[in-house]
Amino acid sequence: MTFNFDRNVTAQQLADILPNGVAILNHRYELISVNRRFRRLIPCASANFSECWLQSVHTDDYERVSTEYQEVAKSKKPLRIEYHSHNPDSMWCVMTLEPLDNEDVQCFGLSEDGLFICTIADITPEKKAELVQRQAAREAQDRKKQQERFIDMISHEIRNPLSAILHCTEDIQEAIYKKKGQDISLSDITEATETISLCITHQKKIVNDVLTFSKLDASMLSLSPHKVQPKRHLTTPLSIFRPEIRKQRIKFEYKVDVSYGNCGIDWVMADLDRMGQVLINILSNAIKFTAKSGNERTLRVSMGAAIDRPSSYPPNVVFFDSGEAALRKDATNTPEWGEGEFVYIMVAVKDSGIGITDQAQKRLFERFNQATPRTESIYGGSGLGLNVCRQLCHLHGGEIGVSSKEAHGSTFGFFFKVRRTTDTTEEGHGKLHASELDKLSSDIQMLGNEMNGVNESTEEPDISENPPVGKVAEAETGAPDDERTTRTQNIAREVYDDQLSRDDLRTPGDFDMEKEGSGERILLVEDNFINRRIVSRKLTAQGFVITEACNGQQALDMSQNTAFDCILMDQQMPVMDGNSATKVIRDIEKETGGHVPVLGVTANVREAQQEEMMSAGMDDIIHKPYGTQELIQKIKGLIKTKN
Repeated sequence: MTFNFDRNVTAQQLADILPNGVAILNHRYELISVNRRFRRLIPCASANFSECWLQSVHTDDYERVSTEYQEVAKSKKPLRIEYHSHNPDSMWCVMTLEPLDNEDVQCFGLSEDGLFICTIADITPEKKAELVQRQAAREAQDRKKQQERFIDMISHEIRNPLSAILHCTEDIQEAIYKKKGQDISLSDITEATETISLCITHQKKIVNDVLTFSKLDASMLSLSPHKVQPKRHLTTPLSIFRPEIRKQRIKFEYKVDVSYGNCGIDWVMADLDRMGQVLINILSNAIKFTAKSGNERTLRVSMGAAIDRPSSYPPNVVFFDSGEAALRKDATNTPEWGEGEFVYIMVAVKDSGIGITDQAQKRLFERFNQATPRTESIYGGSGLGLNVCRQLCHLHGGEIGVSSKEAHGSTFGFFFKVRRTTDTTEEGHGKLHASELDKLSSDIQMLGNEMNGVNESTEEPDISENPPVGKVAEAETGAPDDERTTRTQNIAREVYDDQLSRDDLRTPGDFDMEKEGSGERILLVEDNFINRRIVSRKLTAQGFVITEACNGQQALDMSQNTAFDCILMDQQMPVMDGNSATKVIRDIEKETGGHVPVLGVTANVREAQQEEMMSAGMDDIIHKPYGTQELIQKIKGLIKTKN
């Protein structure tokens, strides 16, 4: 097949339509001829190729690239090298440099000897795809190792108790038939049965975690809401631990924060079986770790409530991955939950145990992971329980978090969404019942305490269905951060930054999106730093200039010193909430003139709450969870209206 080109088409014109940069260099590496794409990739006026090209190389790659180039330049050998460019887009490029033979020189109509042809191509999509594939391969390998480790751990956790059960059974048989030739005391038999009970309970927890996790992972687990009274009905799972708390001589409290009464909580629709499972998991860990602590052994379970979804709860508990993904799993919006108002029940478990190291906190809620291998060997466990708890909380419209410091105890907190309801019966329909196995285990432990004199020397934990009411620091909204909170918040930031670095390995298509913003100044007001940084990153990537504030007072101060094109105002914040800050901004504008659009951001959907936000002076509202494009369209619409 032949092509008939217009004779007036020059070699330069042909070169200019090529997608890659092409240049001809003489033996001194000076540019003789370049095409249009080359000039765009290497925007330098100098004829010296080395000077022009090396200026375009990113500083991170400069030393490596320069060294390789200088070596090849001396030997006149071909070169192929990949590097990051120094332009704002930081493209991945590949440069090739090869000598031209005599036939090629004559073909181009050149007369010089020792010529080189240089090509430069943008390989960003290919490189990003390669990096994504590498990351996916690493993650797949990590998951494989985690699963293998998990299987080994499950085998260990099931087989070890079986061994203990076997030995204790032998002791009981010998006691019955007196094969040892001597009498065995009743206390020895009691200890053996108590050990068997503990082993069976441990195995039951492992099996429950695995089964629940499997159902959650396959999206086969559904909630079963019933009419319940949370502060009363959650005493059932607490009561299971009475003998163990007494045996370990732990000072125990069960209290209700004043917020519970202020919210008027009585009968609600909830699946307390699942939330009881979360409480049991956390409480069993707290007892184990507190029992090993050399400090005063204290343990407190507290319960509070909130009308609006907490951005963090308790105030000194840090959520590592709270956000849109968790909100999408909420399964409490089906008709079986009724039509009552949504409220949030909040539970905290604070212990004086051994605490959790910084490194361990980073992996605490991951699947197939325990705090440390040492934790497994000393305390046992599948490394699955907290991940199950987290998923159950997400399913119930809530979240779970932690704050801790090694050797200074831990506080675990979780909340879940419920609907108000009424009940005319005294008992209601949702009274929780402990399983027969749990009851038997508790009875055996109680018998052991009685035989060993623990009951005589240790006060029985007070787990009343009408617990005392008062201000509880870890259950009080707006309470100040403590040292453990600050420490865990720093750890959470590290986890978030690690996630950001993984998110940067996006698919090639992500780099071709046209930016929506063109330098508009946005004030982002959000007290949850993880949500704040995620939104800030996404809007910055779209061309907006973002300034961050973590409460209404900061937003107010910043808005007086800087002219913003739009303010994204979260509703629920400490120090000053979004409604109050918006009111002050509007009052100031009445005196100074002007109007900055305020977009309210909230997880609340009640009409009264939305009316309150609009009455405060907000121009529009966006509800969590929302997509990035939805947010951008709202911002652009408000800015356009302003202009």
